[in-house]
Amino acid sequence: MRYAGAVHAPLAAPRPQTSGPRILLVDDDPGVLKGLRGLLSDEGFSPVEARSTAEAVRLLEAPGEPPALMVLDLRMPGETGLELLARLPRPLPVPVVVLSGEASPAEAVQALKLGATDFVEKPPSPERLLTALRNALALSELREEQQRLREELARPGHLVGDSAAMESLRTLITRVGPSDTAILITGETGTGKERVARALHLASGRKGRLVAVNCAAIPSTLLESELFGHERGAFSGATARRLGRIEQAHGGTLFLDELGDMPLELQAKLLRVLETKEVERLGGGMPIPVNVRILAATHRDLALAVREGRFRQDLYFRLNVLPLTLPPLRERTEDILPLARAFAAELAGPNVPLELAPGAEEALRAWPWPGNVRELRNYIERQNLLRGQGPLTLTPGSLTGAAALTAAAPARLVLGQKSYREHVDDFERTLIQAALEEGGSIAGAARLLQVDRGNLHRRLKALGIPAV
Repeated sequence: MRYAGAVHAPLAAPRPQTSGPRILLVDDDPGVLKGLRGLLSDEGFSPVEARSTAEAVRLLEAPGEPPALMVLDLRMPGETGLELLARLPRPLPVPVVVLSGEASPAEAVQALKLGATDFVEKPPSPERLLTALRNALALSELREEQQRLREELARPGHLVGDSAAMESLRTLITRVGPSDTAILITGETGTGKERVARALHLASGRKGRLVAVNCAAIPSTLLESELFGHERGAFSGATARRLGRIEQAHGGTLFLDELGDMPLELQAKLLRVLETKEVERLGGGMPIPVNVRILAATHRDLALAVREGRFRQDLYFRLNVLPLTLPPLRERTEDILPLARAFAAELAGPNVPLELAPGAEEALRAWPWPGNVRELRNYIERQNLLRGQGPLTLTPGSLTGAAALTAAAPARLVLGQKSYREHVDDFERTLIQAALEEGGSIAGAARLLQVDRGNLHRRLKALGIPAV
């Protein structure tokens, strides 16, 4: 094997030339490129070279199949590797392995935060570099398979449920999916609004990606930059141009989850994007055309928010062209068992049978499911973790433990009669008792609560709870 400046391995017989995965090598040092080219060619890869980030971007954006992976040097004249990583769309178009001999520990950490799969110091041994490349390729294949499965599950025909509401929803998605109309998806938390958005995107036939943004999860001070992007120097810390999520969704779909939490000043900018099909980065002076379909979702009553002045009326009418409401799970109980079986197959595998103990079906239908489909999935996952080697069995008692937690909800508290510490102890006592009942033992309760068994023993003693 050959690599300039690396530890040399013993010479081996020449390997037959193959057309393996294309690896984009980005480095301004001809000697390094030569060494990498020889090593990767010997190992059956197809190296492609770039001596600057601008050349690398041209190769990434060229028509045809993109490279399978990029090996990126951090220190180069002009734009650095870190600056390139910062401005590439998210998720990164290809896996990235960073290669550098001069980077500080802080730069290495920053590269990994920006999405690099691995960091390899120069000069690497051939074994270290090849291991990094193969691990990155394997991880990329796994992520692609996960994305394929998510998309398959999101197709209208795979939105699980036998109720009339779900059948109507599948029909509606098939009809309106190919349009460019903005759609507002409403429903309680956990009803599956993002899955519906994925189904709409897949039904649209758009070639671009679905880019999802949770407006409630990003601080308002950062949301504008996240959505609209920024130019270098637009604000303190903006060391490189960055494409916003709207631009990243060009040719595809932008899904704005929890839209009701978007600040009013950003609502005005979003309305302009909807009307003009243009976006302007922070610090930029030129509008950029974008071809984006916008889907939005919220669990809030936007009509009420409009009346209270917390949401723009013009944006509400612009998005509410075709409202799509997901009913809560308690109003479509005929979907509970099909969903439970689908989650069991996903979490335990298709070969593990799902069994219902006497009374379990009635208990599942009677449960109010305040967390909706997400709560049902969490319940099935919890039962799968506790099942051992046998079938995944659902019992009425497995839902009883959660009932104790519902009884301790803050809305039922009578304040002023106990101290803060006493209220906390009461809730912790109820929580532990529910875990003991559901887990069947201290070890099972510790697994459910994700705590150390010794610490749980000490809390049992302190709270006066008898050990199981």
